[in-house]
Amino acid sequence: MNTVDILSFILAFCVLYFMLSLFSKFRRQDVFKDRLKELMRYKEQMIQEDPTEKKIYKREGEQTLRWLRRFIDKFQKLGKNERESLKKTFIRAGLKSENAALLYGSAKILMIFPPALITALFLYYFTHWPIIYEILAIIIAGLFGSYMVDVVLERLVKNRQERIRKSFPEALDLMVICTEAGLSLTATVQRVAREVSQLSPDLGFELALLSIELNMFSDRTKALQNFSDRMDSPYFKSIIANIIQAEQYGTPIAQTMRNVSEQFRQDRLVEAEERAAKLPVLLSLPMMLFIFPCIYIVIMGPAVIKVIETMAH
Repeated sequence: MNTVDILSFILAFCVLYFMLSLFSKFRRQDVFKDRLKELMRYKEQMIQEDPTEKKIYKREGEQTLRWLRRFIDKFQKLGKNERESLKKTFIRAGLKSENAALLYGSAKILMIFPPALITALFLYYFTHWPIIYEILAIIIAGLFGSYMVDVVLERLVKNRQERIRKSFPEALDLMVICTEAGLSLTATVQRVAREVSQLSPDLGFELALLSIELNMFSDRTKALQNFSDRMDSPYFKSIIANIIQAEQYGTPIAQTMRNVSEQFRQDRLVEAEERAAKLPVLLSLPMMLFIFPCIYIVIMGPAVIKVIETMAH
């Protein structure tokens, strides 16, 4: 490879990296615009509806594909409570749609075929099992693919909650500063949502929804409770409980936010101490498998070599 080839490769790599970075930047802008449109749509919907009723986030197009929805309903046989639970799970995963049951059922049906097809091809070309065993293996593979939908959905929920929880301390510090500067709870949430949206889009989106509900609901406790339900985490439940209690008893918001911030820091410190306490137990197995054998070889290796040389002579 000559110098021209090396320079051409470097130039092509730089052009590719620049194009991917530009595409990623445009993609982030599109995501921000989409979320802004969703927030505005949600606000317009709340204005049109009765503010005394419980609000659930909806998207347009919820009445599409009725025949497919009827087929999925017959296949799943979900009740009203199961539908509401599934919808809340989708909301916690960041998938806000009234078609949660439809998407969930379609995914579970479609994910049956790829593992079943791969298993069938593998059994056809590489094994000679009896036909009963082959059919049983294909059925198990299909059920495994359908079960993976639940695993992926649960992982999406955990990852989103973890991202929000990691970025929440910065937002909480900003809330403390804003409330101590004299801003109300609604203005504080609006300001923090605008600032945090660049650092954590998920947390910024949830805080923006909270600010809309605080503006629209006559009872701010309902808006705070909806935020707690969407998060579905002990950390946020305790924080929202303290804020609701301050709203009920007239405690200053600044003092409440500072107490919440201190409590959150203590919880994170306790969690770090728990992880540090588990560290010796977690390191014991790798030490026995990888470190101790090396130490034994270094210590006993020269003696064993000496003994072998002595016995050879």
